[in-house]
Amino acid sequence: MLELTRHRTDAPLETWIIRYGDVDVGTVSQQDWNPSSERSAIWKWSCGFYPIHHDQCFRGEASTFETAHAAFFAAWKTFLPQRTEAEFEASRRQRQWTANKYALWDAGYRNKLGRGPIRCACGAMFNPGIHEETMAHIEHITGRLPGT
Repeated sequence: MLELTRHRTDAPLETWIIRYGDVDVGTVSQQDWNPSSERSAIWKWSCGFYPIHHDQCFRGEASTFETAHAAFFAAWKTFLPQRTEAEFEASRRQRQWTANKYALWDAGYRNKLGRGPIRCACGAMFNPGIHEETMAHIEHITGRLPGT
């Protein structure tokens, strides 16, 4: 069985991404946006497949990292048994689609997305709104492997 792993991002405030295998399933992050002393340095946590199942995500706040982390694990024990492999695959595809979108933006295609087919560097026309077509051409345009 897969285990949960976590790794810190390079965000200015401490933020941890929690993964189950290769799928992001939650975060624990420090918040410091509220100037009131009682809300300063609150930890927020989330558990779920966002944005795919945003209505089924668990969320909460805690005063310490340890409390937020424990609350995430309690929510995870409820969340995981209700999930199917198809939902994990949908989350992987969503992550790939998002990475490909930003790669196309970086390659200068930002204003062309959502306006029908675009021409690939290989000469073929493809619809970037269709996942499989984008995966076939993303490396030609960006020089990056699909989903990276």
